[in-house]
Amino acid sequence: MTEHQRSVALTWVSRGIPVVPCSRTDKGALVRGFGQHATPEDLAPFTDPEQVRSWWAGRFKRAHVGLLTGRGTTGRGLVVVDLDMLKDDAEPPAGRWAGCQGGTDVLERLAAEAGADWPETYTVLTPSGGMHLYFLQPEDGPLIGCATGDGPTAPHLGPLVDVRGLGGYVIAAGSYSAAQGRMYERVSAPELLPQPLPGWLLDLLRRPAPAAPPRPPAPVCLYAPGSRRASRAERYAAAALEGAAEDVAQAVEGERNRRLFAAARRLGELHSTAPAVLDETTVREQLLAAALHSGQGEQETLRTIRSGWESGMASQGAGAA
Repeated sequence: MTEHQRSVALTWVSRGIPVVPCSRTDKGALVRGFGQHATPEDLAPFTDPEQVRSWWAGRFKRAHVGLLTGRGTTGRGLVVVDLDMLKDDAEPPAGRWAGCQGGTDVLERLAAEAGADWPETYTVLTPSGGMHLYFLQPEDGPLIGCATGDGPTAPHLGPLVDVRGLGGYVIAAGSYSAAQGRMYERVSAPELLPQPLPGWLLDLLRRPAPAAPPRPPAPVCLYAPGSRRASRAERYAAAALEGAAEDVAQAVEGERNRRLFAAARRLGELHSTAPAVLDETTVREQLLAAALHSGQGEQETLRTIRSGWESGMASQGAGAA
């Protein structure tokens, strides 16, 4: 067993694919440091033949061989399409996917919709009856990442289909599942190695995200012709509200919640200078529209706005005292 696993690991390393020892019980990786943002230096141990030999000669001698997907060391890395079987106690897919009993059915339906044939590539049958299709990462553009099941954005493909790319891994053929009493078995022709992604599948893995909602409206003019002119403070408050909404709408992932809280807090601090402009309802509606445009969820957005607004109001009160 040890010699076999070590041989499998070294074979993939010779192909430029990093490897990691994995638990024989839950398939979890036993060595860390290979995630999505790993540098070439971080990945070096996973591609070093001497390190690999020592792993499978020592404490990890009976471990599964995990193949790191994403980056390769001497060429393109892997992206693996994992086709699962529907579990006995699971509800079958509905709607577009009605009638699909496994990931193979889903992929066949996607291929048929594209007018394409089933992709021929390195293929592994898993102990649970599922299937792993190994492909090469694309030569151009960003690497394909990971996704689980159905979802609105790439690289999600559909229910019962997982994608293992940058930052992920799969268990190699030749590994044995004690729980299921079966091997991960290569079922493709011996000479067939992982192939480039067919165009139709690459298009699905890179399909654009749904169109963003319209830009949030600028704050409406609060003073109709013939009404009193806005004071300087009110004009300043309206500009601050418009600027805050613009800033929140353009926030990128990782900055969105912080910017939203800061905007709500600042507007809360300004409330007393122009209460007719910066009333709580107007601020909430403008910031909510902006946050939804940037991709935030409604419930989390409302909680953040409320927290920032209350913090700003409290600060305003403390300053007055």
